[in-house]
Amino acid sequence: MSRIETVYAVSDPQPSVDASVSQLAQRLDKSLKDLVTIFEQAGEQLWTVEPASHAVTPVPTSARQRPALFGRRDDQGTRYVASALLMVSFQKRID
Repeated sequence: MSRIETVYAVSDPQPSVDASVSQLAQRLDKSLKDLVTIFEQAGEQLWTVEPASHAVTPVPTSARQRPALFGRRDDQGTRYVASALLMVSFQKRID
């Protein structure tokens, strides 16, 4: 018997695509590790992990900064949010 679980993770807004993807990877690793532990305790084993969807979304921001010597005002910028959806399959352990 197999079971399929959906794992979804999203990063916080980050200043670069690399930073958002890195944070997403760390969150996915932790989520998968926790999920594998739960299923192993129930006598099941990891079978497959397949990507269902992933994206990096730019999010426009406006960050206010204190005025500097040369009249620097609002800093318009973009942050990036990475997200992913995985399908994780487990099957009963065959000993």
